[in-house]
Amino acid sequence: AMGVALYWAEGCKTNRRLEMAHSEPEALRLFMDWTHRFHDSTATFAAALNLHFNNDEARARSFWSGELGINLNNFTKTFIKPDGTGHRKNHLAHGVCRVSMRRSTNAFVVTLAWIDFVKENLAQVNSGGAAGATGSAVDS
Repeated sequence: AMGVALYWAEGCKTNRRLEMAHSEPEALRLFMDWTHRFHDSTATFAAALNLHFNNDEARARSFWSGELGINLNNFTKTFIKPDGTGHRKNHLAHGVCRVSMRRSTNAFVVTLAWIDFVKENLAQVNSGGAAGATGSAVDS
């Protein structure tokens, strides 16, 4: 359930690929471990970085490769945000990494179904109609 909640909150939902972008290696490792456990134990991953113009791209790739165990050959083109866009001033030293499970269309569809299942059951809990509900008031 934690992996589904993590993907619901942080996962990419537009490309029909199972992928997640984050600035914290721990969150991406959790995503990768969850993918291996619940989708495909032999899954492989690609990574891409989003950096600011003044980030050291080679250093960032090396950081993420070491943290996630993704070979540098499996990194795709880096997006570098130019200076002067008026956005974020506290640049992340290693940027944001997007991890994509290769050949993951089926896993993506299954994950969205799991998210829908969670949403439906949350709606039932909030309306008092969950299976096993006793009808007693629940403190919020």
